[in-house]
Amino acid sequence: MSTQDTFALYEDLRARKEEPAWRLLATPQSPAICTCLHVLFLSERILPSSAFHERLHRQLEIVRRAGADLPKPAADYASDWIAEGWLRRDFPHGATEEMFELTAPAVDAIRYLMRLSRPRATATESRLASVVQLLQTLAEETDSNPATRLAGLLADRDALNAQIQAVRSGKVTQLPPERAIERAREVLTQSSELLEDFVRVQESLAAINLQLRRELVENDGARANTLERIFDGIDVIKQTEAGRAFDAFWRMLVDPVASTRFEAALTQVITRPFLGSLDAAERRSLTKLKSRMVERAADVHTVQATFASGLQSFVRSREFREQRRLVALLRSATVAAMAAAADTRPTQKVDAFLFRTSAAIRSASQWMLHDPTAHVVDATMTEIESSDARLEDIEELVQRSEIDMRSLKRNLVVVLGLADGPVSIAHVLERFPAEQGLGSVVGYMHLATRHAEPTERRERVRWEGGDGIWRSADAPLFYFSRECIDELRE
Repeated sequence: MSTQDTFALYEDLRARKEEPAWRLLATPQSPAICTCLHVLFLSERILPSSAFHERLHRQLEIVRRAGADLPKPAADYASDWIAEGWLRRDFPHGATEEMFELTAPAVDAIRYLMRLSRPRATATESRLASVVQLLQTLAEETDSNPATRLAGLLADRDALNAQIQAVRSGKVTQLPPERAIERAREVLTQSSELLEDFVRVQESLAAINLQLRRELVENDGARANTLERIFDGIDVIKQTEAGRAFDAFWRMLVDPVASTRFEAALTQVITRPFLGSLDAAERRSLTKLKSRMVERAADVHTVQATFASGLQSFVRSREFREQRRLVALLRSATVAAMAAAADTRPTQKVDAFLFRTSAAIRSASQWMLHDPTAHVVDATMTEIESSDARLEDIEELVQRSEIDMRSLKRNLVVVLGLADGPVSIAHVLERFPAEQGLGSVVGYMHLATRHAEPTERRERVRWEGGDGIWRSADAPLFYFSRECIDELRE
């Protein structure tokens, strides 16, 4: 390695010291923090806020008893770890509370520590076989010489025919149990790493989405090309390197033929006798391998589709035009400020007054507890003298108001049908509260002047106003009888 390459590597690693994964490994409390995070998300990728804080509190108690110096409450550590970039907090559409999950840097750091705590064999037959198989496939699929390709296919056919003949003659060769267990664990290791990589893929897509939005708003050169592709219906996120890589993986995962083979092979493996030598967690992981892959890939696929549709909506929305206008105004203001800086000092007074927003800041010791008895609202009802309004005034008031007389008539018919004798307006209001407030009372008075029998007495009627306050009034007493039901139905 040349001196220049060494210098470049040093600069790159020095810059990476500020990345979340490096900071997580370098913090003095890294063993305790990584233990908590690993245990919390060991069986579930995403945790709702209530479950996360409850489980984190329990894990903190456990590591404290082991000697870890983590004195703060769980909520404080959750906020700290989000700020450090080790946790992600989100509120997905349709969720009832916030959701927590590990970020890609935290996954990388924990994966590295798990490898240190549980090192695997330096060289195994299964790992070598995997490398050889990949190398052979690469050599075959990149060979453009028809002769060598044909020779390879014929050799494969001969080997396959030999295996068929051996099976027909009863010679079935099986892997020894120890090698079968070794390969099963290699499958689990690679699949676990693949599942963890989905976090990084999702974060890459989110970063690409943000970068595209920034280019659309800020970069005039890239904006025209990106806008044209979006308006042509092209999924620009899928066209990126990360998008193409995930799209190829997704198509292979949901391909009917490949998916059927995958499920058939998995079904056969989990019934083999050697599987009993694996521990319960390994058997459970192997059994749920396909479903976990589909679930994680489906989540990323949904995120990718959401970003693409959101980008389409963004460029067609008013928000996009407003963002572009805001950027243009900021640029023009910056240019004007730079031009004015040549002959204007920053401390020079100008004929302008700027109202700056601010917030009042007071010490908590200045606050006082609220005393509900200090501001008791007077709930007494004021007695108002009887009004000298005439029934003709009520007729005029009804004509000038938009009172739903049809619903009031229906209420009267129902009350009269259930009552044993005549009823008054107060009785009707007890059965059907005044939904129109004072309008209902005025409406009943209007119907009473037409269909009820007047008396010389008065009654108290009560109703709830639109402001939620109950009111009462002294009104003439009328009696509706069952004989007026037919009139009210007309």
